[in-house]
Parts: sequence; structure tokens; C-alpha cells
Amino acid sequence: MFRYFQIITLACLALFSVVGAALPAGAQTEAPQLATWDVQLWPEYDDPSLLVIITGAVAEGTALPQTLRIPVPAGARVHAVAYPDATGNLLTLPWTAEAGADGQVVALELDQPRFVVEYYADILSPPPSRSFSLDLPTPYAAQQASLALRLPARASDLQVTPAMTAGGLDSLGNPTYTLDLGALPAGQSVPVQVSYTKVDATPSTAQQAAATPAAAAPAAAATDSSPAWLPGVVGVALGLVIGALAVYLLWRRQSGGGSRQARRRKARRQGAAPARPPASQPASQPAAAAAQNKFCVQCGQQFEGDDKFCRSCGAARR
Repeated sequence: MFRYFQIITLACLALFSVVGAALPAGAQTEAPQLATWDVQLWPEYDDPSLLVIITGAVAEGTALPQTLRIPVPAGARVHAVAYPDATGNLLTLPWTAEAGADGQVVALELDQPRFVVEYYADILSPPPSRSFSLDLPTPYAAQQASLALRLPARASDLQVTPAMTAGGLDSLGNPTYTLDLGALPAGQSVPVQVSYTKVDATPSTAQQAAATPAAAAPAAAATDSSPAWLPGVVGVALGLVIGALAVYLLWRRQSGGGSRQARRRKARRQGAAPARPPASQPASQPAAAAAQNKFCVQCGQQFEGDDKFCRSCGAARR
């Protein structure tokens, strides 16, 4: 009898141990809380439909990894499921699509606190009176939530409910609006109604891309015309040619036969004898004197041999 009592006691202790070990696992199945939950609405940004960007982060102390389920409208086209790294680049998260009560659910596997879900919803009415209505449910309790809207290019007469505060301009120069929602409980839905006037269905970025080549066309035309650097290159080449010619002429003058005065100055510095006059000039005077000494200056009688006096008149020979 006592033995059976021990067996029953040990079985109860084992059961209590199993239940106690299961309690922490049950606590992990509780829904996580969000530190932030932010929704941005970009109608006709890079697509004729509505782009919805959801960014958020789980609360501090949330156990990771964690599976989050984000509801999206029926027929929505999921564009990205990711998280931002330290530099702001989006890195893809593993996810699957599940059927939801009012649409579909994006189930993503989160191994770090932050997440981004982007999708397109074809819910815009045709131009020129553009409008859409959207319920934005908060899947988990959020400590801080916000809503933002970007008005598309060439849009006017904006009407939005709930009322939003005008912000600055986006990178394309279009107005933005924001609304601080504060803390939201899990399952809280935020209905949004937006209407504006826009005569075309061209997205904002498409219009911007079409305008960019037109703005760049004058610069391209200027580039295709006469090169701006050509006059400068020609001037430099001409200067080099003139400089080379001047150096060559100077070298020829210094080394050629045209520097006669320089050679004379050099000869005087070295003590060289002055140049002799032509041989014809000094020889002319002795020749004339010799011819005159052959005849008497008194009577013109020609001297013979070594005559010192004239044989005709006796005058002395000079």
C-alpha cells in the first residue's frame, strides 16, 4: 500500500514539474508590444495606385526571434518586407502571406527590433476627382503611433479626415501632412479618407523623370557644338611654335657668321693683331716711287743702271 502511495506521489510531482516548465513557454506566446507604429500614405508616387509604408519596432525587452502578423487590404501588392540596417539600407526579411479576416496578413520573421512593410493598394478613384478610403488597423499595442501623407504632384483641393497638420515639402517639392496618434491599443483601427483634384494619372516620379532630360538638353547641345577648349589649345600650340623659332634664331646668330662684331671684340680681348689691309694698298706707293726714280726730274732723261746724276743736265737722282 505504501509503495503505491509513493508511486502516485512521484507521478504527481512529475506532472507538476511538466506544468511548471510549460508556464514560461505559455508566457512567450503572448502578443508583443510595439515601441513605434508609423504609417505613411503616398498616393500616385511612383505608381498610379496608393503606396502604403509601415515602419515600426517592437518594445524593448521583447523576446527575439518573433513572428509578427501585419494586416494589409485584400488585393494589395506587397512590395517589400525588410528592416533598416545601421546605414539605413533595407535588408529583406523572410515572410509569408496568410489569409486574414478582412484581407490578407503578412507574417514576417523578426530577429531584430525594427521592420518595414510596403504595399500598393489599387483603391484610388479615377481623375480628376481623386479619392480613397482606408482602415489602418494596429495589430499590436503601440506606445507611439503616427500617420503621414504625401500629396502627389499637380494635386490641389486636398480634403483629409482625420485632420492633419501641414509639414514641409518632400524631395520632389510636394507638400506633406502628419498626424500624431499617440499610444494605441491592440486592434485599434484608424479610418482615413483622402480626396484631392488631379486631372492626370501620371505618378509624381514619372513626371519628374520626364522633366530631367528636357532640362539637360541645352547642356547636351552646348557640348555637341564647337569645343570650348579648342581656342585655348590652338593658342598654346602657336605660342610653343613662336618660342621655338625665337630660340632657333638666337642660336643661329650666336653660332653663325653674322656676329662679326662679337668676334672682333673677342679678338681684342685676347690680344690678337689687327687685321692687315689688302696687299694692293701698301704695294701701290713703292711701285709709284720706283717708277718716278727712273727719270730725271729736271729734264726727263732716263737714268741707266746705278746713275746718281743725270747724264744730260747733271741733276742729282732722287
